[in-house]
Amino acid sequence: MMRSLLTGLLIGAFSASLASSGVRAESAETTRVATMPFADCLSIIAEVSQEIDEEPVNLASTDDLISVRINASDGFVTVSCSRPDSRMTLTRSPVPQAAGITASR
Repeated sequence: MMRSLLTGLLIGAFSASLASSGVRAESAETTRVATMPFADCLSIIAEVSQEIDEEPVNLASTDDLISVRINASDGFVTVSCSRPDSRMTLTRSPVPQAAGITASR
């Protein structure tokens, strides 16, 4: 049940960060992009990971780009932090029920 709250927690943390830092966000149906310092973006990943007590799955990791997937019972959340762009990209991807799979490991 805790992981089913992941999307809300992550978006909540993301929104709180936006509100406190006064950054501009663009939103689409399942993707949000915000300008923020690289360290703040990494902090959001760490906070959510600690809150749900699950390590994110590393998709890419360089000095300038970190991209992780966090599994939830209703899908996946991918968070990418880009140092050169000072951007955080958050994408929520639901798992189609017709696929017969779940996001849980």
